[in-house]
Amino acid sequence: MRQLKNSFWVFDFDGTISNLVPNRDAATVEADCRLLLLELAANPDHVVAVVSSRSLDDLVGRIDIDGVTLAGSSGLEWAIPGSHRLGPDMRAVERLDMERKLLLPVLARLTRIPGVEIEDKLWSAAVHFRNVDSTGRGEVSGELSNLQLLHGVVIHYGPEVAEVQFLAEVNKEIAIKTLIRLNKSRYDGGNILYAGDDQNDAQAMKWVMAQKGIVYVVGGRIDVPGSRQVDSPKDLARAIRQYCQLENSKKQCCEE
Repeated sequence: MRQLKNSFWVFDFDGTISNLVPNRDAATVEADCRLLLLELAANPDHVVAVVSSRSLDDLVGRIDIDGVTLAGSSGLEWAIPGSHRLGPDMRAVERLDMERKLLLPVLARLTRIPGVEIEDKLWSAAVHFRNVDSTGRGEVSGELSNLQLLHGVVIHYGPEVAEVQFLAEVNKEIAIKTLIRLNKSRYDGGNILYAGDDQNDAQAMKWVMAQKGIVYVVGGRIDVPGSRQVDSPKDLARAIRQYCQLENSKKQCCEE
């Protein structure tokens, strides 16, 4: 894969390189995706990263691949290859504390709806409603709409989950820009491939495509015009391998 122009390879975790599972604690990197990450990260010309709304500590425990940059909390926490960690500044931490004190009690009231589960991710909270019936889902939708209206929070929807961002400006587009800034000497404009599966990825995908990068949507849960669609993490690994082979063949033909 050394000849490829795409030197930034950025992946969401849940539903992208990990299959969606009922118990989030059981999520692991899909086998073919793990092999792909290993191969990509072994190339010194590549910057490989996994960006997730999970906390960094959670993510670190699931991806033990040398050379892969990990971004937790949608890019607020970073583990850089070489055991170097970066985190948000004190002002952001103080704002987070204020927002958590305000919003967590409001979110806790959602648990009165049978089947609702609230997952505290520190910088965000996930409202899981996979076990909620149709009537309850209508209530969840109404409560979340009120939350947006009254508190101005940003909510990203995924498969049977709503991700409430405690700091509205936090998103994966900012995470990608941070990744580029951390590796600015290796960025040559447009050499980005991004793969994700839900609304939390959509804004980042649009930015990547505006830079002439390549985007893969896994699972068909969002519609991003111009993106490439695959059904599963396993299919994603296969599609990227095919892309790599095609680009390498073009490169060889040009050189001949």
